[in-house]
Amino acid sequence: METNRRNFFRKIGQLTCLSALVGGTAYLYAEDRIQLRGCSGNQFCKNCQKMDTCVLDPAKEQRESDQVNRAL
Repeated sequence: METNRRNFFRKIGQLTCLSALVGGTAYLYAEDRIQLRGCSGNQFCKNCQKMDTCVLDPAKEQRESDQVNRAL
């Protein structure tokens, strides 16, 4: 395939966008702002639609605290 100026700049633009996405994701993960699995620690389970079926620890704790609050 013959490389011309248009293809060169298109490829540079694509690689720049890809690098920005990968770099941004790595930065957010390194700063502990996102988690790759499950919900992040700064979200609240109280209003989650999957609350009844979620197996993550924060959801279990929220369900237990709801049962305690209802018992009082």
